[in-house]
Amino acid sequence: MTSPADAEGTRPASDDDDRILVLKGLGWSSIAYPLSAALLFASSVLAARMLTKSGFGTYSLAVSIFSTVALIAQLGLPQSLLRRASAALMIGDDHEARHEIVSAFALSGIAAAVCIALIASPLGTKLLELTFPEVGVAAVAGLIGVKAGLRVLENVVPEGIRAFRDYLRVAIFDGLLTNALLCVAFVVAIVSTTHVSVSDALWLSVIVSIVALIPAFFTVAFKLRHTKEAGFALRNPFEASMWASTIGRAILAQLDLLVVGALATASEVALYAAPFRLALLVGFPLIAVNQVVTPLIAGWYARGERGRLEHMLRSTAGLALLGASVFGLVCVVAGGDLLAFLFGPSYREAATVLAILAVGQVIQTWAGSCGYALMMTGHQRPYAWLLAASTVITVTLDVLFYDRWGIEGVALATTGMLALQNIVQVVYLKRVASFTTTADLRATFSEIHAFLIRRRTPAD
Repeated sequence: MTSPADAEGTRPASDDDDRILVLKGLGWSSIAYPLSAALLFASSVLAARMLTKSGFGTYSLAVSIFSTVALIAQLGLPQSLLRRASAALMIGDDHEARHEIVSAFALSGIAAAVCIALIASPLGTKLLELTFPEVGVAAVAGLIGVKAGLRVLENVVPEGIRAFRDYLRVAIFDGLLTNALLCVAFVVAIVSTTHVSVSDALWLSVIVSIVALIPAFFTVAFKLRHTKEAGFALRNPFEASMWASTIGRAILAQLDLLVVGALATASEVALYAAPFRLALLVGFPLIAVNQVVTPLIAGWYARGERGRLEHMLRSTAGLALLGASVFGLVCVVAGGDLLAFLFGPSYREAATVLAILAVGQVIQTWAGSCGYALMMTGHQRPYAWLLAASTVITVTLDVLFYDRWGIEGVALATTGMLALQNIVQVVYLKRVASFTTTADLRATFSEIHAFLIRRRTPAD
């Protein structure tokens, strides 16, 4: 996409190609990511239905733990791989892209093995017992460790495919296949047995991850088949600043649920986990956008095409904001009924938590892809410091607000800091990179109009 009057100049043929590329990616994302999000949420609903309330609290906390640990243990490799491999492919150096992808996969395999060994060890079990004494996740430490290791690989594989801009296969292997198989497994478990334990649910999740990873690895190998003659030259894919940024994003994404898990009972964790999972759906339009625009940010910024980059980011953020606002409004107005329908009548009392968290997701969507923009333009180090400061302040406020207002206080503190953090990111990005990512609905509608006109215009 490009603006009508780009300060760096316009290139009509390239502009149309870029518009088609972005819209094609958004097309696949608009289908696959809502479906993947729905399946992910459905798996949580099924888990709530087949487990006891305290069991669901334990399961939800276990999911947050292995998701957070995996994002930390993956060393920032998915983002580094994407940036380096995308740059290599953009200049036509397929062999260098091969070396970057294979090196990242090799290091990820080592990281996954270490992750499994540590969490499944007696030390890992003891740490879980001390950190979350009321929820019982220590009893399934081994399964949490295995799932965390598998999640490391699940996070790296799609980025290797995304570097080739194959958005259809990215969508399939970036959660869609795994979530679909998990829902099927949970339905079978509910139908075939009268009692399902937390351990059973996690075992099913492990098996599903292994099954889904097999075709994903074959897909990456197929993408690299024409570079076999290049062999393998070891690269160092580890970037400390990228890792630090990833850790910050990982912790902040799950921080409020982890704080509740450390302070509250299993029942309170369940009451927070249900709206927590539902509110994540509000932010999925922006996630779908980020899957498409991230590979383009580094290339356009490096070429100095900030005008077209800003227009693309603001127009796609506007599109995401429309979707997030609609579902966010539903969560605010009818959150109690929605929670009762999906999870059961006892979850209706979490409506206030859902409304607060939904507002936070809408604000984050308005800010657009500012975090990814900082990472892809070489400003990941200050971004990491910003995330670190935000983490410390958020934890402090979560604990203080929980003591005063319970889980509603945690939701309020988390949403307030999320809004402040994104505003700071937008301001800082504008200062250091000279473009912004905030949603612009006029740009969104202008791009939709341009696309429709192009569809109606006969080809020359």
